[in-house]
Amino acid sequence: MNNYNYQETSTNVGLQAFFARVYAYLGVGVAISGVTSYLVLNVFAEQVFGMMATGTTMKLLLLWVVEIALVLFLSAKSVKNPGLAFAGFIAYAVINGVTLSFTLAMYTGASVVKAFVAASLTFITMAIVGSVSKKDLSGMGHAMRSALIGIIIVILINIFLKSSALDMFVSIATVLVFSGLTAYDHQNIKRMYYQVGNTSAAKGIAINCALQLYLDFINLLIAFLRIFGSRD
Repeated sequence: MNNYNYQETSTNVGLQAFFARVYAYLGVGVAISGVTSYLVLNVFAEQVFGMMATGTTMKLLLLWVVEIALVLFLSAKSVKNPGLAFAGFIAYAVINGVTLSFTLAMYTGASVVKAFVAASLTFITMAIVGSVSKKDLSGMGHAMRSALIGIIIVILINIFLKSSALDMFVSIATVLVFSGLTAYDHQNIKRMYYQVGNTSAAKGIAINCALQLYLDFINLLIAFLRIFGSRD
């Protein structure tokens, strides 16, 4: 019995340390994106927006393609080369900070703060749900990822339709999808830790988990901005 209690305590301590590592990476990523967005909007605004004045759509599309490539790169390299994966995560956070600044520039400071608070509260709530839930959320996670594909398709269609009602529907659906993914990803962090434990692969897995949580939070932030953000 004592040996069982010791093993259970050791596992819980290791899991807490793993979560701390994931959140440390997440905090670094969000902070870097925030600082980058601030610098773009307040220090280098003239240079950056001047550079993006022509061919803005194509340049932003190129940045988004680079971001997707980095996500795929991080997923592939996180376990085998954690150091390189961390560098890729930092690069992703910087690039996303630049693209995020163009979205933030369309809203008032008060709206950004309000959206940040709403996204944070939603993220924290669903993180707790995912961490303490005894029910397997794998089915919900797969359903949310399928729904995300549908949302992307609707967004592409709405580029041509330019429907404000459809845009609001997509924003609300995005909040629901990434709320579900936040809960699923937190439960998945526990599952992945139980698989790798304190092995050498844990650092790379932690970086990959941090990336997933980063994507959850940033997409919640953008969705809330679109729902109740006031434009300048």
